[in-house]
Amino acid sequence: MADFTVIFKSLAPLASAGFGACDASTVAEWAAAQDRFPNRDVTDLTATRQLEHWCIDQILHALGYSDLRITHTANGKPEAIQNPAIHLSIAHHSTVDGCWAAVALGKGAIGVDVEAEREQLLRIAPRFLSLAEQEVVGESLAALAGTWAVKECMFKAYGPALDFRSDLQVKWRGLEHAEEVGVIGSVRGSEGHYQIVQMQTSPSEAPMWLALGPTSN
Repeated sequence: MADFTVIFKSLAPLASAGFGACDASTVAEWAAAQDRFPNRDVTDLTATRQLEHWCIDQILHALGYSDLRITHTANGKPEAIQNPAIHLSIAHHSTVDGCWAAVALGKGAIGVDVEAEREQLLRIAPRFLSLAEQEVVGESLAALAGTWAVKECMFKAYGPALDFRSDLQVKWRGLEHAEEVGVIGSVRGSEGHYQIVQMQTSPSEAPMWLALGPTSN
């Protein structure tokens, strides 16, 4: 069994996200034959990590980048091999049933992230939100997942030498506003527009939040 369902797609910036599920033996066969990540021995990774890489491969095929090869810097940032004009960001979040994954590509700095609504966010919020942001965002798991995803998105686009609390700021005006028009995020005072989208495979599953940007809006 191997299935990847595209749930979100954007043309500007070019991005896609979805949910993948695949049996371990099929993923292992792919890992042994793949050349998407030529500088990484995917066969040495756990089954969960292999599935994450397989999902990224599926998205790139769906976006029309079948021949794009990926390497990683010392900081873990993905890069397109022999194509420095392409800026690349990837994200994944594994569950017991499979893996959420997302890819964004652009001509300039770009970030994408996926975050699940989970109770742990209440505990770690002081690590990624300033006191002022905590007062505005509150304790809604959806809002916390959304703001965390936006900050991860900014960090991936402009990091790594950034502090989540002091260098990255999100102007949060509520979840409904964020879904309708996006949010403004600033990196050391430089503002950009970020898209935020809820994704869910079924009502019984915890919602996932995708952040993408900076966008052109």
